[in-house]
Amino acid sequence: MEIDDLWRLTRFEHSIMLAVAVAVGEIIALRSFPQFYPFALSVLPPMLVGAASFAINDYFDLESDRINRRSDRPLVGGRIRPGKAFAVSILLFLVGILLSLFVNANCFLLTILFSLFACLYSFKLKDIAVAGNIYIASTMAIPFIYGGLAVSNEVPAAVLLLSSVAFVSGLAREVMGTARDVKGDKRGRGSKTLPMLIGVENSLIVSSLLYIISVLLSFIPYLYIPPYAGNIFYITPVIIADAVFAYIAINSLGKDSRKFMKKSRNLSLAAMFIALLGFLAALLK
Repeated sequence: MEIDDLWRLTRFEHSIMLAVAVAVGEIIALRSFPQFYPFALSVLPPMLVGAASFAINDYFDLESDRINRRSDRPLVGGRIRPGKAFAVSILLFLVGILLSLFVNANCFLLTILFSLFACLYSFKLKDIAVAGNIYIASTMAIPFIYGGLAVSNEVPAAVLLLSSVAFVSGLAREVMGTARDVKGDKRGRGSKTLPMLIGVENSLIVSSLLYIISVLLSFIPYLYIPPYAGNIFYITPVIIADAVFAYIAINSLGKDSRKFMKKSRNLSLAAMFIALLGFLAALLK
């Protein structure tokens, strides 16, 4: 098993983004920088559970990915055997849960909860319209809250607002993802996702509206919520990310929407990372 294939299986770039989100939550809650070793311990559980979630999803999605011709998936290309992918996911789940015990009770419970939901999502929840999308969107929002709870018993308003922005943009991305993968999900898993109920075009309209809502929400911290209020280090990267989200929202409704949806996956991920940098940069100034 090559390192590159393992990275693709676990989509480890998402785990890095989770670590940044946890750092943002901790810094806001502490109003200072966390100590290195407690911080390093606190970010490992969400990073490992996030990686495990992608691995187990690829295991259950193998037939669907084959139909969708996802040659970028190492299981589809035969570079990793399904049994090994399953074993990797279980190992990562167990280590992530074990490490969360040493953070605190709140983080331990969140880690167990999202580990269970990750398995449930891959097995069945993904096939249920909207429910699966909401779960995935929540995984993009919860790291901020997890970070706050790692260092405090209370979650600041700024953390809740940033997690809301992440949730809405994540939901937009996931709805568009189900529209893109509708063929494989239907034939390979027998899913009944949102595009199968209301159609691909209507789902893309929903996704676009959610992207626009996330853009509008992203300005609230700059206008009202310390430490982001009036903070140029926050608003500059966020405006760049918002421009990308707006671009996706508009172009996904065009004539070549099916072709654009493949392109939008990486674009939306890049925009989320840029926004995360804005969340973090404002705290480091």
